[in-house]
Amino acid sequence: MLDLEILGNVVGADIRQYFTYLTGLQELLALPGTYCEEWVREFYASVWVSPDHSYIHYALAGTDYRVTAQRAREVLGLTASTTRIHQL
Repeated sequence: MLDLEILGNVVGADIRQYFTYLTGLQELLALPGTYCEEWVREFYASVWVSPDHSYIHYALAGTDYRVTAQRAREVLGLTASTTRIHQL
């Protein structure tokens, strides 16, 4: 279950706009029990964030994936001027 208000507080910005562009996505993410726990465990067990935060690398269902920071910004519609990097 994803609480966008709590996540937004952690990030320090209102992130709802990134989840509301697809009708029903925000509601789907807020429903309890709608994810595959095995996939979540596999993702978090395998995720690697590069030290310079330029990409993440993870495995899911035996397949490796890499998402660059640039691609994530493009998908979310962020520009360099609107992107803030937070370290927790």
